Amino acid sequence: MNIDVGNTQVGRQPDRLTHASSNGRAGRGQHEMSERISLMRALINTAQGRVPADTVFTNARIVDVYRLREARGQVAVKDGCIAAVLFEGRDCDDASVPAWDAENVIDCEDRYLAPGLIDGHLHIESSNIRPSEYARMALARGTTTAIADSHEIANVCGLDGLAFMIEDARRAPGSIKFMMPSCVPALPDEQAGAQITAADMEAFMESYGDEVFGLGEMMNLPGVYGADEETCRRIAMASRTASGQVDGHAPMAFGNDLNAYAAAGIIADHENTGAEEALDELSRGMYVMLREGTCSHDLEQLASIILANPALARRCCFATDDRAPSDALGVGMIDNACRMAVEAGIDPIVALSMATLSPADIFGFDHGFASASERRGAIAPGKRADLLLLDDLAFAKPPHCVYSEGELVARDGSFVGAIAPADSNPRVPELESRLRGSVRLPDLSLDVFSYAFTPEEAVIDVIAGNAVTGMVRPQDAEGLRRIMLIERHGRGVHAQAKGADGDAPAGTGLVGRHIGRGWVRGFTITGGAIASTIGHDSHNVCVVGDDPADMLAAVQAVGQGGFVLVRHGEVRAKIDLPLGGLMSDKTAEEVAREHDAFMREARTAGIEPPLDPIMGMIFLPLPVIPTLRIRPEGMFDVTTFFFTR
Repeated sequence: MNIDVGNTQVGRQPDRLTHASSNGRAGRGQHEMSERISLMRALINTAQGRVPADTVFTNARIVDVYRLREARGQVAVKDGCIAAVLFEGRDCDDASVPAWDAENVIDCEDRYLAPGLIDGHLHIESSNIRPSEYARMALARGTTTAIADSHEIANVCGLDGLAFMIEDARRAPGSIKFMMPSCVPALPDEQAGAQITAADMEAFMESYGDEVFGLGEMMNLPGVYGADEETCRRIAMASRTASGQVDGHAPMAFGNDLNAYAAAGIIADHENTGAEEALDELSRGMYVMLREGTCSHDLEQLASIILANPALARRCCFATDDRAPSDALGVGMIDNACRMAVEAGIDPIVALSMATLSPADIFGFDHGFASASERRGAIAPGKRADLLLLDDLAFAKPPHCVYSEGELVARDGSFVGAIAPADSNPRVPELESRLRGSVRLPDLSLDVFSYAFTPEEAVIDVIAGNAVTGMVRPQDAEGLRRIMLIERHGRGVHAQAKGADGDAPAGTGLVGRHIGRGWVRGFTITGGAIASTIGHDSHNVCVVGDDPADMLAAVQAVGQGGFVLVRHGEVRAKIDLPLGGLMSDKTAEEVAREHDAFMREARTAGIEPPLDPIMGMIFLPLPVIPTLRIRPEGMFDVTTFFFTR
């Protein structure tokens, strides 16, 4: 189905939507039913030996995530799905002898044959690469399915952004399931580049419902707790999606707040940073995602709940949330989470089940009457043939082979599949053009960046490796750095055109309205500044530094998007992100090299591990995770939802 969102503009629903008629929907439904029956018959006939299999995997050590065991066996694949599984001893005498005729027989050579990995929650944009590049990178590490919330690009470009993500992902093998962003902007009064209401969602899904998998993370906690009608309407829109599920985001929720959140039907959460918090959600019937990304490292602490009670593994899965390409290519993604889980003491097969069957349970892939091409998460008949060949279960290296729908797409960490050219689908370059030119900054003078510290004012306290921040009120500015957030979607430009600055230096009239200023502790850049067009979730320009002139230079150098590091007036490192100011148009490997170069310069500038100079900064504006954040209006206390001094 081609997506056409017409001339979608910031803050508006599409001007032109092609609504399918009831006859059209009925015809499409009949076609889908016919295809489902045809696939079902093909799988049955293959299992019974009446027609040849496309591929038979023999001599395998099958990882059985249902019984939490590994057993020798063989697997038959037809039309991209698993038709049959035979285990040696009970079902067949010798798993190395094919039990079915097949066009292709693959000898696994006694390697482990495991289901493809599923990432329970992530933002592709946070990898700074487009979906087709993300798929190529993820498949090389064994992630064959990803549940993607594209609220980052939607906050910049609205429904055009979601349409681009869907269309671009089609160019690659693998399976990316896109959620409808639930909170654009993250809070109702945020200065984002777009607004998506429940009515906008309904209009988009009327024509493109098949392309929208569920409702993305519900971050508007006050809206849920207060039973706000618009918030509840957005949650109810999940019923129009393919899965009917609502993903969650509820850091530090407990008691009746958590009761209210679960009562809304929100199914899972990836924002747990402590075991008790996770157990509270499990007791309310929610699933828990053990997040292991580039910025947030929660798995080590949360692994304790599985070690204490392994039965809880069925209610827990893994998620990356945000993963830089340099980390993904070098260390891994969900495979890295499996490795860390094993190192923490979790049984390797239990870890694999948390990376496959558990997310399949959460999102309905393992049950119900979906087509076999949609069911996944295990090596079993009637499941999609997303398969991994592993040399061992230590997850210390990429899979030996990765198969998506039965086709080889990666070998030993290298992608060997095919990505269709961008111009093979005319919608891709058309939508891509709408993502460019998104940065519209006001004129700025050095005076805007030169401000004094007030004793006992609220200061962001960075907690390295954690999205949560603290709040301190020091007596002086010793060890602190300036932090600013500059609205970049055109409001400041418009205000200046109306004379906001008067006779004052450029930008000074925007302070407290479209330019927030404050201080941060723990972000230790020395002799310079870092600026970024990524600042979750509204993606205004965030800049941190110890020199006002370098801060101004860094902001001026961001151009149409990216990260910039300036020291002593000179740009030392830059990552260009022209697509919405969030994504590169380069390959994952090229972006990874730019990331590595940026990291080296940042370390030279005094930012020491475990603080990540990129991921550690872009979360500082996020106004839905405690405790203190910066917004274009000033410093914002997330625990009270009030601005503070």
